[in-house]
Amino acid sequence: MFKVGEIVVCVNAKRRWYRLGGLRENEMYTVTGFNPYDGGLILKEVKSPRSGYHAFAANRFRKVDYAFATKVLEELQAEQQPMPKPEIEPELQPQKFELSLLN
Repeated sequence: MFKVGEIVVCVNAKRRWYRLGGLRENEMYTVTGFNPYDGGLILKEVKSPRSGYHAFAANRFRKVDYAFATKVLEELQAEQQPMPKPEIEPELQPQKFELSLLN
């Protein structure tokens, strides 16, 4: 379901144990590994004090939906009006020069 290096977002930060090691809902975390016993996620940004492998239950997270962000950006770009090009006075126009090499 999840892969090492993948960015996940916390959807459930409710405490089941005494502490969750700073896990916060709607925060994004990087998966660095998995607990070999229960498949819990080992995260780069936060450590679980209750697990020997510093892992959190995978059902607390979901993958980050980059398609949603891409769609929003495309909609915003479509709504934007193109900026008009300013007219440059003829004497300020860039000039072209020909260079030649002399032997």
